[in-house]
Formats: sequence, C-alpha cells, structure tokens
Amino acid sequence: MPGTLRSSLLKAAIVLLTAAIFALDAFTSMDSAIAVMYVVVVLATAHVWPGRVLAVTGFCLVLTLSAHLITGYFGVVNSSLARCAVSLAAIGISGYLAHAGAQATARLLQREESLRLSRMQLAHVTRVTTLGELAASIAHEVNQPLAAISANGEAALRWLRRQQPDPQEVEHALQRMLADTCRASEVIRRIRALAQKGDATLAPVDVAGIVHDCAALLQRELASHGATLAVDVADGLPPVAGDRVQLQQVLINLLMNGMQAMEPNGGTLRLAAAPWGDGVRIAVTDEGPGIPEDQCGRLFEPFYSTKPDGMGMGLPICRSIVEAHGGRIAAVPGGPGATLEISLPAYRAAAA
Repeated sequence: MPGTLRSSLLKAAIVLLTAAIFALDAFTSMDSAIAVMYVVVVLATAHVWPGRVLAVTGFCLVLTLSAHLITGYFGVVNSSLARCAVSLAAIGISGYLAHAGAQATARLLQREESLRLSRMQLAHVTRVTTLGELAASIAHEVNQPLAAISANGEAALRWLRRQQPDPQEVEHALQRMLADTCRASEVIRRIRALAQKGDATLAPVDVAGIVHDCAALLQRELASHGATLAVDVADGLPPVAGDRVQLQQVLINLLMNGMQAMEPNGGTLRLAAAPWGDGVRIAVTDEGPGIPEDQCGRLFEPFYSTKPDGMGMGLPICRSIVEAHGGRIAAVPGGPGATLEISLPAYRAAAA
C-alpha cells in the first residue's frame, strides 16, 4: 500500500475513533472510563501528525470534559467525576510523553541528517584531495591526446599542401584526431565525475566500467611510483546498486594505499572483480609489507593509520560508502602483501 494512502486511512481512522469515543462517553450509560481510550487517539496522532500532538491532546481533554457535562445534564449514570479525572490525567500524561517523544525523534533525525551531510562533505573533500595528488598525472593524461591532435593536424596540412594532395592520408590523420579528442574528453569526464558533489544516486552500476575507469585514471601515477597494475575482471558480472562516483572513490583510495605501501621499491598491484553469491567481490592486492593480523580489525577505525603521515580517514570513509551500498569491506589476513576485499550485492530493479 502506498505511503500516502496508508497515511490518509490512518488519519480517517483517528477521526472516526475520536467521534466513537465521544459518542460512547457522552450518550451511553457504560459504567467505565471510556474517555481513557483517547490515549489511543493521542498515540496514533504522534505517529501520523507528530507536530499536532499537543493540539489533539487539548481537543481530547475538551471532549472529555464536554462528555462529562453532557452526562451530568441528562442524568446519565456514568457521569462519575472520579472517572473523568482519571481520564483527563491519562490523556494529559500520554499527550505530554508523546509530544516529548516526537520532539526527541525529530532531533535524532536532524542529527542523523547532519551526520550524513558531514560524511558526504568529508568524502567530497577526500576526492578533491585525491585529485590534487593526481594533478601531474591528470595533466599528462590530458596533454598526451592534445599533443597527438596537434601532430596529426600538422600532418594533415602537410598532406594537403603537397603538389599531389593525398586525401586518404588526410582522412587517416583526421580519424586519429577524432580518436584523440575522444580520449581527452574521456579523461575530463572521469575527472569531473570524481570532483562532483551531491547526494548519492543509487542506480545500476557496471563494475567492469568502474574498474577500467580507475585503472585509466591512475595508470601514470602508478608508473611514476614504480608500480604496475594488473586488472582481472571476470566476464558477465551483474550490475550492482550504487553510486558510480562513490564506488570509484573507494577503489581509487584502495589502489593509492596499495601503491604507497609498496614504496620505494614498487611492485604489482592486482585489481580483480569476480562474481560473489548473487553479487560482486572486488579485491585489491599489493606487494607491500602486509598488515599484521592483530591490526586488520582496526584499519577501518577513524584516525587509525599504519602510515606515519596518515590521517586515518580514507578507509573509514571507504567503509561508510560500502556499507551504505549494502556491502562490506574487510582486510584479508595472512599472505604476502595486503588484500582488501569489497563485497557488493547485485542490483535488483524491484528494490530500487
């Protein structure tokens, strides 16, 4: 049942229940505190109209007093003042507690929203900082296709200016220029995606596409630190439900950590993606000194870092992002080097 329809039905039920309680309390001779049932009205209001709890509580108190006066005027047997007082006390106390609970819930939701925004801003700052660290690599990646475009343009002009122009060579040069233009555009697209700020958008995400994007973005940075990247992506991986930029941020962070762990000698980073149950598992493995088994559980604690100059926020942000996607991230103990694994559930259209 849609939320709007359910809410409308609950509101209608509250109105009918209020009318029924008043009718029973004012116009029947039941020898019981019928008005106590207004407590149900108050509690239901706290669920449907949390901002109107006090107003509804006051209205129920007025109805209780009105029913008492009506029964007294007509001489109905159930006009006991004691029952009326008990009902008023129960309604008043319930209304106060429901109002306090609604306010506490509102404050808690506000704090959760503030925490979510702070986490999102911190993740954005981390992405921008990463882009700053990759500035030289990005400049090279953009300059390479631009230089190729310039060279091919000059070659095309030379072929045109010959006494016997060669249209076929000119066409080939122009085709290479178009290909290099696409390369440059793709680099800029990756950079803009990583730098964008906004709420996470859960949608079907191609894991293989994310892996190859990260590999292309970090290729020169890894090479400048003496590291190589071996990518192994299984065929037919199911899409996962997630935000492409945030998942890209997680992989870049893990790859950068692995690269730094292998300094100064360098080595091979391995980035693998394979089916896992009904989802996908991504593993990043380096050839560094590895992680002591007693430290594996602490890696994702805020401000804990195995690097002398580390802030200890990269991996906690990664864990926050992965868990928000319904997955989990963990360090695999043992073996040479360090392996960090991410497990993500597959996308399901019905749950979107």
